[in-house]
Amino acid sequence: MLIAKPCTSMKAINIIPEEKFDLDLEEVCECLARKGYQIKRVTRFLALVRKTYDISIFPSGKVIIKDTNDKEEALEIALEIYECMDGYKVS
Repeated sequence: MLIAKPCTSMKAINIIPEEKFDLDLEEVCECLARKGYQIKRVTRFLALVRKTYDISIFPSGKVIIKDTNDKEEALEIALEIYECMDGYKVS
């Protein structure tokens, strides 16, 4: 399950998973690239990608979708991103 909250410091939606993740951001971004995402930058701590919106992805599984206040659209985008995170859940 995903929780979507408006960001308090900018126009964005924070997507926070209830599950714990330990993401390999390089591998997640390879999957996202195959789904049409533009990979802007990847470090150990953060991946910056774009597809309609600028998106930040963190190793914990947190996702920030920038420049929107539309929770439903943000959740749709997040669900597509989380398809690439499936193997990284921590029990």
